[in-house]
Amino acid sequence: MNVKLKTIAALIMVSALSIPAVASGNKCAVIQKPGQKSKWMSKDVITQSLASQGYKVKKIEKEDGCYEAYVKKDGKKYEIYLNPITGAVVKTEEK
Repeated sequence: MNVKLKTIAALIMVSALSIPAVASGNKCAVIQKPGQKSKWMSKDVITQSLASQGYKVKKIEKEDGCYEAYVKKDGKKYEIYLNPITGAVVKTEEK
C-alpha cells in the first residue's frame, strides 16, 4: 500500500470513530485523543471560573470526556458539562 492510500484509510477510520460522539451530541468525546489529557484545565480552574459566574460548586467529575459540574445558583441546581481543554460550556441541565 502506498503512503497516500494509507493516509486516506487512516482518515476514514478516524472519521468513522468520531461519528458516534458527534451523533450523541457529546462535544467533549471527540477530543479524546492521545496526548490531550495533558491539556485539560485543572478542576480548581474550572471551579474558579464557575464561581466567578455566581455558581456555588458542589462537585466536579470527569464524564464522557467532559467535566461535569454539580452547581447551585439562585436556589436552583444545575449540571453543567464543560469542555476540559477550553472550559467552554457544552451543555447545561437544570435539576
